[in-house]
Amino acid sequence: MYAAVVVQLEAPGLNQPFTYRIPDAMTLHIGDAVVVPFSGQLAVGYVVGLSAEPPEEIAAAKIRAVTARIENGSAFDRELFELAEWVARETLCDLQEAVRLIAPEVLGSAIKTTLTLADDWGDLLALTRSQPQHAVADALASLGGSATPAQVSRLLPSLKVGPIVSELRKKGVLTETRSVSLPKAREKKVRVLRLAVDIDVAEEEATRLEKTRAKKQAEMLRALIESSAPASLLGAPPNAGIAVGPGAHASARALAEKGLAAYAEATVQRNPFRFFGMVSDTAPPLTDAQATATKEIGAHIALQDGSVTLLHGVTGSGKTEVYLDLVARTLAQGQNALILLPEIGLTTQLLDLFKARFGEDDVAVLHSALSLGERYDEWQRIKSGAARVVLGARSAVFAPVTRLGLIVMDEEHDGSYKQDSSPRYHARDAALRRAERSGAIVVLGSATPSLESFYRAKTGRYGLVTLSERISSRPLPPVHIVDLREEFRKKPEQRKFSPKTEGSAAEEEAPSPARSIFSEALMDAIGDRLERQEQTILFLNRRGFATFLLCRDCGHTPVCPNCDVSLTYHHGARLLQCHHCDFRAPAPADCPICGGLRIRPFGLGTEKVEEAVHQAFPEARTLRMDRDTMARKGAHAETLRTFRRGEADILIGTQIVAKGLDFPNVTLVGVVSADTALNVPDFRSGERAFQLLTQVAGRAGRGTRPGEVFVQTFSPEHTSVLRAAEHDYLNFYAEEIETRQELSYPPFSHMANLVISDEDETLAAARSQTIVETLRQSIETQNLPVTLLGPVTCPLARLRNRYRWHIVARTPSKATLLKALRGMLSALSASDRQGLSLDIDPLTML
Repeated sequence: MYAAVVVQLEAPGLNQPFTYRIPDAMTLHIGDAVVVPFSGQLAVGYVVGLSAEPPEEIAAAKIRAVTARIENGSAFDRELFELAEWVARETLCDLQEAVRLIAPEVLGSAIKTTLTLADDWGDLLALTRSQPQHAVADALASLGGSATPAQVSRLLPSLKVGPIVSELRKKGVLTETRSVSLPKAREKKVRVLRLAVDIDVAEEEATRLEKTRAKKQAEMLRALIESSAPASLLGAPPNAGIAVGPGAHASARALAEKGLAAYAEATVQRNPFRFFGMVSDTAPPLTDAQATATKEIGAHIALQDGSVTLLHGVTGSGKTEVYLDLVARTLAQGQNALILLPEIGLTTQLLDLFKARFGEDDVAVLHSALSLGERYDEWQRIKSGAARVVLGARSAVFAPVTRLGLIVMDEEHDGSYKQDSSPRYHARDAALRRAERSGAIVVLGSATPSLESFYRAKTGRYGLVTLSERISSRPLPPVHIVDLREEFRKKPEQRKFSPKTEGSAAEEEAPSPARSIFSEALMDAIGDRLERQEQTILFLNRRGFATFLLCRDCGHTPVCPNCDVSLTYHHGARLLQCHHCDFRAPAPADCPICGGLRIRPFGLGTEKVEEAVHQAFPEARTLRMDRDTMARKGAHAETLRTFRRGEADILIGTQIVAKGLDFPNVTLVGVVSADTALNVPDFRSGERAFQLLTQVAGRAGRGTRPGEVFVQTFSPEHTSVLRAAEHDYLNFYAEEIETRQELSYPPFSHMANLVISDEDETLAAARSQTIVETLRQSIETQNLPVTLLGPVTCPLARLRNRYRWHIVARTPSKATLLKALRGMLSALSASDRQGLSLDIDPLTML
């Protein structure tokens, strides 16, 4: 037998499977991780095909054998590999990159190389004048004489260690050994105590021990009896017995010595649900609109016809109950369901509901906040079919769900479904492809669908089901647009509230006197909700305390040394931080340029909003949700539960609080500044601003009490603001789709953004010129209708210390676009391709 193996090495020319012979004593399956010889070294790879005969073009005698199979490394099946191949074709990434999507890091292994100095290394180097060779040998000696190449490189960052190691190996100064590291996570084993006798015997012994001074032994024996562990360990269920806690080992040993109990190893399931709590498991009766929706989509589930339906429901219309009903129908047919969510915060909230409805054993969760062990256990539960309902973020679209009958993509418009590093896939496209192969039904849900999805629904490519009203006919909340230009023209004495917030947006225009970041109307509304013991959400899509620091004496603003952006000021930590590369530095007390003491924060961030609330309403209990406060594991769930229980009055946050959250006692939403979403140099900025404002406004008035929304902006006449205030998706779509058609933007075209970056500004510019000329030649040679724009510098011209240029290619056909790009890539040399990244159908051009 022969195996086709995708080798996991970063090197040119590996964008294909390689053939290996399977030893007679070895059994392999598709998806197994293996060790194979490759180009004079060992490498890890994944089996993607099996055959009885070798390829005709390869002589069997020249085919090398698989070295070993890696235990616990089995990752995927043929269907998932075909999905990975499709991702590689559609995103133009290397095949080994796409395979990593279906073979997650938690199951991965690697070849570990160890360098070891010879005993007489000093003598062997005595006559060598090469300073780099001496440096590498000395570094290795300082590490104890044995280390990995990466460890040596960290000590010598200015040297290319690889070629030097080769020279030292030839001289016998060091040796290289390679070994396979085990997968990063495996089954968790614990030591437990189990009964070693029949229960009747144990009962008699427990009674006897209770009459003696061995009370603790008797208690432990009773606990073992209650655990119902059988006498024969061979037939024991996986978790039979009890774990022995601190202070109980003496009693456990005594029972073992008497032959009443025995130690054993048991596999335990790591519980990713420990941060979650249960909610009601009773399904409310469906409304007429929900029942119509579930009936229409349910007919497709019964047929398993691979259809796609866009569920367009206003905020609070009960889309989640529709999802739950569809999942129940899918399970009743003996098939399984996959629920995709854009944020961990949404996973937290919906997981409670799905667990309550379908049971904890049948529900699995996959997202980046899980530990490696938890992710491993959940992956294995999904792969074995033990978990029938899977909830997860973007990458869960590649989970090994068996008998897949339904894929639900909630908040399908959300940009987080597009991966921003290679492979740059969109989870929606991957879900559609997976459903096409399996026959599963796809439901795309949103109150503000992407223009591409709604256009496909309107033109008949997708089905369209609409929920036009909220549950119980509750009204959508009225939205009041507050013109900050008018607000800041008011004199301080005309304002009811004016707590001092130094460096606010108002101060940038009129440094004295300081003004509140809240309008008078919003201040009144917050105070009113506090009096009525109702809850408020305040939204600002920018974290930190201030956008930047500014010296009023010389005008200096601290900027990131690696990116062309100013550093964001975080007041609590007295820290300056770049939110692109994570560079951090202490905030200066005086100006580093002129020494002036008037260096002050300007602009807004969620941290400043929280401080302003505390100044205006000292009695208010607040919670803040942004990346700074949600870094700790379980913080999302803990914060949302606290707010749901009414233990906080005001929730302040970035876009984390704008999606999908359902709090019946929230009757007020305040958008502190809508302008952060509007003023972005991107053709999708108007769509994103409308979606964000509509979604966050939809958090208000979802219970029995009516809601109200205040949107503060310097652009009250902007279409996105006006349509969001009216909750009017249809007219926003009609206006925006007309503009897109006039300009030949998606969905009327497909685009590619080619970004060329280099640490040297001149090289980046030169390479971008080479690439655009090669792409133009590919287009002309194949006579393709593709329009090119650029090269020009990116809006973010320097990022992570790399200068960036980009080229935009546009054409009506995606197949045409891919054909042009493939022609370009095949003509480019390896050096010309350095620093090139391709984004097909980009969501942002920054």
